[in-house]
Amino acid sequence: MAQGVYSYLRWPVCAWILPALFSLVLPVLGQTDRPAPGGPTTAPQKDAGDYLIGPEDVLMIAVANSPELSGKFRVSEAGYLALPGLPAPVKAEGYTDRELSRKIADALQAAELLRDPMVHVFVEEYHSRIVTVVGAVAKPSVYPLQKPTTLLEVLSVAGGLSPNAGSTAVLVRKDQPSRPGGPSDFDRPLPSNDSRLTIDLAKLMAGKDPSLNIEVRAGDVVSVAIAPLIYVVGAVVKPGGFVLQDPHSGITVLQALAMAQGLKSIAAGSRSLIVRRLENGSNRQEIPIDVSKLMAGKLGDQPLEPNDILFIPESGAKKALSRTGEVAVQMANGALMYGIYH
Repeated sequence: MAQGVYSYLRWPVCAWILPALFSLVLPVLGQTDRPAPGGPTTAPQKDAGDYLIGPEDVLMIAVANSPELSGKFRVSEAGYLALPGLPAPVKAEGYTDRELSRKIADALQAAELLRDPMVHVFVEEYHSRIVTVVGAVAKPSVYPLQKPTTLLEVLSVAGGLSPNAGSTAVLVRKDQPSRPGGPSDFDRPLPSNDSRLTIDLAKLMAGKDPSLNIEVRAGDVVSVAIAPLIYVVGAVVKPGGFVLQDPHSGITVLQALAMAQGLKSIAAGSRSLIVRRLENGSNRQEIPIDVSKLMAGKLGDQPLEPNDILFIPESGAKKALSRTGEVAVQMANGALMYGIYH
């Protein structure tokens, strides 16, 4: 009987005692991670990939139970934050969000605004550490560097290379003053002493030379070269611009016609024209060529230069010969405008 009563009472008593014990022990254990009042504050461990806040960044600051102290704040050009209630701005530049959370909490406590405040800082907009990507990429723009980022990662964020991308990219790095605390992972120098680095995109994309996949730095400008084009327009099966990935190898009229999949049945090959833009850009050279004889082997093939326009008119078209070159240029500009690349 006594044993039955003991069994009946044992579980309710344990169910009451155990939570009480945990409620007493856990706060004591939790205090081991907190500094003693008035004691030194240990800075949070900084990871290599942590973003360092900089000028013009927009921060979201949340102070627990204090909406009047919370909100969006922009870091000044000098790197400081002006927060309501604080007698002096708080230095923000060069710190991570966790470090700045602790600094703001200390400042609020020192100003006797709050006792043991809980502060959280989030970077809402990145403006201080950016890289500019221009040229032959899908989405040229300015992109934030939220962590150490490689060249391949930046090109990927920019949507990758466009169809008219050339074989090289140029990374331009401006001299910048060192940040507080010394150089970080965002501030690594280029592999050479030059401020410009030309990168072979074919090797980079193929992974043949890992050293080309360098880490970009805040303020870098990545410019992807646009490959020279050959335009074949008029009475051909596939008109448009054809990318010359290797301009040094060159291309001939017959090769250009092959890329355009040949002439249409209405083509007047004997009245074809090569329109060549001169270096000064103010004039152009018009070179008549009989592609019908060329295709029949009665004429020798002719090399084309980058940005040449090969124009094949339609038979029976009543266009003045003096305007043929103008028509060819208009067609080529249309292909360029609408991105008709092959």
